[in-house]
Amino acid sequence: MFESKWFTFKEILVAIAIILLVTLIAYPKFINTIRKSHEAKTRANLFSLRNAVAIYYGENEGHFPGADIAEVLTKDGKYIKYIPEAYCPPYHSPTTQITTSPTGDSGKWAYQVEDSDTRQAGEIWLDCNHKDTRDVVWDQY
Repeated sequence: MFESKWFTFKEILVAIAIILLVTLIAYPKFINTIRKSHEAKTRANLFSLRNAVAIYYGENEGHFPGADIAEVLTKDGKYIKYIPEAYCPPYHSPTTQITTSPTGDSGKWAYQVEDSDTRQAGEIWLDCNHKDTRDVVWDQY
């Protein structure tokens, strides 16, 4: 009887089908892991910005930065070297902008210059009303 050293066409098709099946199962989990890493980075960036504002507040006799917060915090790298990236995947593109007039869903950092009914002066948060993978609305952090 003749035996071939090569794979048969059926064996190759089965191998391709198995690889495709494993890919289809693993791909969504991989994408979800990437999204979670972006979310963790954004939360850490928010923590860094809040620390920079707190240090500024402490060094300036209880006064928060004004509407020019980005310029004030990054000047000479005294409080923070650069404004970190805000990214709420998949709803908004990454940005380093800070808005003092939040719309509720711009995807930017939002900063409260003066006290209002809902927020206190000096408060910084993410201007996004979507939920993250943990089912928490972004502007609640």
